[in-house]
This record gives sequence, C-alpha cells and structure tokens, in this order.
Amino acid sequence: MPTLIPHPEPEPTSQVDYHAAEGLTDAPAVEIPIEPAGEAEKRRREWMMVAVGLASLVAVLAIAVTVWALATGDDPARAVVAPAVTAEPAEQPAGAAQAAPTLADAKGVAFEPFERVDPTLPPVPAGTVKTFKVDVYQHVTQVSEALAPTEVWSFAVNGKRYQGTGVSGPMVVNEGDTVDFTLTNGSDAAMKVDLPHSLDFHSAEVNPGTRYKDLAPGDSIHYRFVAEHPGVFMYHCATQPVLMHTGAGMVGMFVVKPRNLAPVDKELWITQQEYYIGKPGGDADMAKMAAKTPDVIAFNGYADQYKQQPISVRKGEKVRMYVLNAGPSVWSAFHVIGTVFDRTMVEGMAGHDAQTINLAPSQGGWVEFTLAEEGTFPFVNHAFGDMVKGSLGVLATPHAPKAAGHGAAPAHGESATAEGGAAPAGSIAVTMGDMWIKSAAPTAKAGKVTFAVENQGAMMHGLAIVKAPAEAPGGMLDESTFLAEGGHLAAGAGETVSADLKAGEYVLVCHLAGHYAAGQKLPFKVE
Repeated sequence: MPTLIPHPEPEPTSQVDYHAAEGLTDAPAVEIPIEPAGEAEKRRREWMMVAVGLASLVAVLAIAVTVWALATGDDPARAVVAPAVTAEPAEQPAGAAQAAPTLADAKGVAFEPFERVDPTLPPVPAGTVKTFKVDVYQHVTQVSEALAPTEVWSFAVNGKRYQGTGVSGPMVVNEGDTVDFTLTNGSDAAMKVDLPHSLDFHSAEVNPGTRYKDLAPGDSIHYRFVAEHPGVFMYHCATQPVLMHTGAGMVGMFVVKPRNLAPVDKELWITQQEYYIGKPGGDADMAKMAAKTPDVIAFNGYADQYKQQPISVRKGEKVRMYVLNAGPSVWSAFHVIGTVFDRTMVEGMAGHDAQTINLAPSQGGWVEFTLAEEGTFPFVNHAFGDMVKGSLGVLATPHAPKAAGHGAAPAHGESATAEGGAAPAGSIAVTMGDMWIKSAAPTAKAGKVTFAVENQGAMMHGLAIVKAPAEAPGGMLDESTFLAEGGHLAAGAGETVSADLKAGEYVLVCHLAGHYAAGQKLPFKVE
C-alpha cells in the first residue's frame, strides 16, 4: 500500500483542481488565488498564456464543427466558422516553421557561459530521511553553441544549479526511502522568478490537489512521501499551461533505485529534453511547442556537449546509464553505437540483449552494458531527424585510437599531416572529427587565409568555407556558396585549404552530404 508520511504542518488553504492543471478540459476549473506581481512583464506573460488557451479552444471548436458537417453531409466550407480561425491563427504555423535565431542575432543579450554538465549520477543522500530542497530559477542561457540564448525556467536541487545549460539536476533515492521535500518558487531576487510555478513528482503517491499546487513567487510548500516504486521517473512543473512550463525547461529526473541493485563500475544519467527558442534572450516559443517543432533536442541541457567533450569510460567496465525522456512532446529511441545492452529496465519491464530502448515523453529506465574494445562509442536518439538537433554524445575509452575521433585540437599554430609532418608556417590548424570541427584560432586577418586540415574522425570528412549564415535549405549546403573547398579526407589524412577572405563572419563546414545538418560546423571571424 502507498504510504504518505503525516506531517504536522497545516494543509494548504488553496485547493488545486489537478485535472485543470494538467490541461484536461473535462473537469471544472477552480480559481487559484495568486498575488498579483504588479510587473508589466508578468502581465504580458499571463495574457500570452490566456491567448494561447483561447486560440486552442477556438481551433478545437472549428475542427468539431467541420467533423459534424462532414458527418451530416453539409458543405464543410459553410459549416466552419472561418473568420474565427483564420483571422489570427495563421501566424502560429508561420511561427512554428520559423528558424531558430542564431548567436549572431543575439547581439547585446547577456547570458550564462556554457559549463559542461557532469553526467555522473549523484549518490543517494545520507541518513534515513532523504532531504531535497528545490528552488525555482529563471535564467538566460544557450542550449546550443550556434543558436541564440533563450530564457529557461529550471529547478535547483539542494543548491545545485546547472547554469550555462537548460537542465535541472537529478534526485536519487533508494526504494522505500522517506523523501522530505520542500519547493520554493524563487527563494530570493537572484532567482528572477516572476510567475507561479509548481512541482509534480511522477514517483510520489500523494494528493495532487494539495501537493502540486501553484506557488506565487517567493512561496514554499513542504511535505513527505515514501518512494515505494523503483524506476526512473520524471518531475515537472504542473502550472497551466503545462506545455509552456515544461517546454521552457521545468523538467527533471527522479531515480528510485530498487532494493538489492547490483553494483556497477560507472553510473551515468542522461535526460533528453526539447527547447523551443523564441526571441533571443526571451521566452520560449509557444507556437513551436504546439507544433512539436523543437529547435534543439539535447542530452542534459545542451546540444552535443558530450560529442565535443566525451564521457570517459574504460574498456570492460560495467556501465549503467539512467535515461529519461523529459519531452515534453518528442519520443526517444536511445541507442549506444558499438555495443548491445546486456540488461534493460524500462517502466518496470526487464529486458536483455537489446539494441534500443524506446521512451515516450515522461518515460525512463536504465541500460547496462560493457565496451568490448578501445574506441569512441556514440550514444544517440536513433530517430536521426531528432538526433541532428543535438541528441548525440560520445563514450570514449582512454586508449581510443586517434583515427576514431577522440583527439583534442592541436595547440595554437600547430597541426599535423597524415604523415605527421609540420603544417605550413602561418596556417591555422583545423581538426575534423565525427561530427565536429575545431580550430586552433577563432579569427584571422583579412587576406589569404590557409587552414591546415586534419581528419581525426573514423569516417571521411572535407572542409569548406562559406559566408555566415550558411545557406542550407533542408539541411543540405548550397555548393555554389563555397568560397573554398577541400577534398574528401580519409581517416587520418590531412591537407591545406586556402581562401582570400574579406573582413566578416564565416562558417567552417564539412561539405560531405548530411554532415553539416549533423552539426559539423564552426563559426569563424575574419577581421
């Protein structure tokens, strides 16, 4: 039987209808008194949410009328209330299709610098009662190196904030542990919270009407529960509209380890999460959320961070990866290239000898495997159209062969050819891997610029130089825009590529089909 630990604190005086909080329209809404913030920005956001809700209601009514007309044989063109649907909503598809703003579009926008997220699973807290103090903070950060920063709404767990990314940290307990939980919606002005927020535990068995209530900025709630079910669970903000809050970043992982779980050599956590970038430095784009067209689908809050800085794993180590698809809307097919999962546990179902685990939004589990050889082993969302948006990382062994793509960029002014010789004097060292580009210098002086290129990847690559922004309709580069183009380099090969470049912004790209779309690009400036 589920166990709720009694707590002496009084119950909240404001009840919440959780059906309404989760956006289910068949339940009556209960008004929740929220203190007015009195700020223009808060009013704008609240009206935006109201407008989104009304637009959705109108669209649903229009569809219902159309279906009724088709069923009764009437002309649907007369049955649909066209003005109500077409007067404004045409902007939503346009907004959903709009490309994400780039970093170049964000001039003057202050944001947090990127910091790589440690994927090592945190230990279970000490003591018989596991205490988690969770705080809400709103911050401006990038979630992809080439794209504009966006405002993300995040949860800090026991004081730990992952600034410079969009992820919220995991909470880890053992099956049967008592969880002592406090949520504060912005403990001080530094958290920059200006909206109501809440937190819904998928791992808890509690009354959502009292436990998952909306909190005004500065308010707190405290209660206890027992984590009786093992698994990888989601936690998230349940404040209306839920899509807006989860799409703006308010999701995270809660791990309940089962009793008698066998030890392994390494435990890692990976949260897949979507980001919908609006105006640089501003709110996430609600129209893109409704259309399910994320700009970024990242692991642990930042696109491709473990491709650029791989996770170290030793040959023969037993690895357990805890994986959560936090959504809010896109499915995940998690796969590690170069190995087979010896054991899987997904939503309470044990498996073995698996190539991929499939996770709907909010689902989680763990996989266990060993790496049989030295090398680099990419882990991906095997839905490749989503993978190219940032859900790609690498596990690398310490003695991975250089040709497998686990080499650091050379020092400034240095490079090597395939035979190990020195690069031409005055050239800029550029290394290419699977799927990345690194340059020993981010800028060059106008005039003839020579790049000493080395392919450190396992697959073939080739360098091209284009003006920024690169023209790549459908993800395919327009070859007519190449200012210079190298050959097709096999693993370990090198060459030099030169171009006469005027002052301006450029992009170094791999010109092989599909590699640019997979993220093989690097901004470069000529002064």
